[in-house]
Amino acid sequence: YTQGYWKTHGPVGCATGNNTDMWPVTSLVLGNVTYTDLELCAILNQQAGGNGLISLAHQLITAKLNIENGSDGSAIATDVVAADALIGDLVVPPGGSGYLSPDATSGLTTSLTNYNEGGTGPGHCNE
Repeated sequence: YTQGYWKTHGPVGCATGNNTDMWPVTSLVLGNVTYTDLELCAILNQQAGGNGLISLAHQLITAKLNIENGSDGSAIATDVVAADALIGDLVVPPGGSGYLSPDATSGLTTSLTNYNEGGTGPGHCNE
């Protein structure tokens, strides 16, 4: 599924319209920091505004939710580890003030986006 799917099918207070919570987890680790599902939803709704950390977090959250939901993550496993290492102890806005240059994150963001949109890995879900 894409970022848009997870963004609109999240926990109560996050899901939009008549969508229900389809998230397979109630928390995820980004870098070295654990976030609740509501914090992750806030990140997904945060505009990147030139902050590469936010753009990377959007795609990393999406990839991790896809993997937790049963998608084969082998095609993107190395990039997930690299993204977590790059994020490290930074706290992603809006809950924190972490920042990474878009130049530093663009390669990983693109790889994760390609996975989430079905360009690499198991392909896109029909929903």
